Amino acid sequence: MTATARPRPRPDLARIRLDAVAPAGLRFFLTEHLLEARRGSWLPTNGAGPDEDVNIYLALRLDQLALGHADPRVVPGLDPLTPGPDPRLTRAGRAGWYQANGDHRLLGLGLFNRGQNCGRRAVPWGWTAGQTRARDLAVAAACYEAAARLLARGPGRGGATAAVLAKLAEHCEDYVHVLGVLAVRRLNLGARLSAADLNGLVPARPVEAAGAVAALLASVPTDAADVVLDLALDYRRQPEPGLRQRIERLAPRAGLDAARLLRLSAVGT
Repeated sequence: MTATARPRPRPDLARIRLDAVAPAGLRFFLTEHLLEARRGSWLPTNGAGPDEDVNIYLALRLDQLALGHADPRVVPGLDPLTPGPDPRLTRAGRAGWYQANGDHRLLGLGLFNRGQNCGRRAVPWGWTAGQTRARDLAVAAACYEAAARLLARGPGRGGATAAVLAKLAEHCEDYVHVLGVLAVRRLNLGARLSAADLNGLVPARPVEAAGAVAALLASVPTDAADVVLDLALDYRRQPEPGLRQRIERLAPRAGLDAARLLRLSAVGT
């Protein structure tokens, strides 16, 4: 008497192909471009000194996002703070709940200019884009701070993670900007080219100009002035205090007049 062979589950071929490159290749790719984005954002370190621990943390979060890992603990709007996590959870459980909601908003704001992806609309009715962004940024920072405090009080080896989360809470705006540079300048997320734009890329003398065009398209605008002008354009669209402070701090280092840039931005609003 022979046993009936149990049917084997059908493999997810797309996931197999992704997993074949993701553990090493994709993680290395994202980490490399994250570091280049930090260099282009003038944020190689922070006030606490070397920031390699945050680099590793962000690289792992990007890796999980690329693999499509959705965290079921993420909730919309102000729900991470009111009502907050289930009080029956352990201290570590509550910390993880806050951490997941902070991660979701940090990645969303930086990569997609959308603080949370739990609803159909990026901007609720009756809100402005600036108000929504300010809310989600504040929620992200508050979640990271709450998670850091819970982990710092608990036993075990949560101190290193608590230190990283404390940095993310204190410098949340800066890390959102880094991820924004990663999205636009390194990964080309959200890039749109019209038919006229594409036609304009074709050189009149393709043989002679092909190398120059390829070099132009591959170049990354990491000059100091480019960084400040990008911030000024962002400030013109959304005149927020955090952007104004970055412009005032970075413009003199780039040889630009911060006051003039801010005046011009105000005129354009």
